[in-house]
Amino acid sequence: MVQLQRIKPDWKCPVIVVATGPSLDRNVAWACRRARWFDGWRIVGVNDAYKMIPCADALYACDERWWEAHNGVPTFLGEKWTTHEGDTGHTNDKSGMPKEWNVNFVEGRDGNTFSKEASKIHYGSNSGFQAVNLALLKGATNIVLVGFDMRVVDGRRHFFGDHPEPMHNRADYRDFIAPFRHAARECAVPVVNCTPGSALDCFPMGVLEQELRRCAA
Repeated sequence: MVQLQRIKPDWKCPVIVVATGPSLDRNVAWACRRARWFDGWRIVGVNDAYKMIPCADALYACDERWWEAHNGVPTFLGEKWTTHEGDTGHTNDKSGMPKEWNVNFVEGRDGNTFSKEASKIHYGSNSGFQAVNLALLKGATNIVLVGFDMRVVDGRRHFFGDHPEPMHNRADYRDFIAPFRHAARECAVPVVNCTPGSALDCFPMGVLEQELRRCAA
């Protein structure tokens, strides 16, 4: 049986949310790691972002098949989070995930705004949205986004290529962007998108190094 958790607002600092778009490279990863080590930032990684930033404070992935493909990411030492919805017949029932993976479960619910309840994360149609919601509930004072390309770049959707089967690789980015646009209107925490060329246009755009210096804890 899944034990649902409440997310503690115990960070109270700026947070970088790192998605897996093709713009996520070694230079971006190094800038994020340096900000964490020296400037008081926290980092939430989405899915395979942990490969570029293994020192992230939290790792979020929604898809149970992703956790299975990565064997629960045993090398990751930070907090591991996912959503669970145990209603009969719901596709996001993760009661079969092994306890030894040490993944924290929080209730997931449909919604195109960021949940303000410590016991819930809203789906927003994509894991990046959910990871931002996690950062907010952890107490982020400012949020910087990297790897949120929300578009195909040179034939690639992710910095690593494609997910292995049976995970889905096709996505309509319009379905991902629409909830962000709605949620951005009510988000009380400043969010800056530092993903060059991003199709996610509802947050101010910034230059990563400048934002990391400006909002250092």
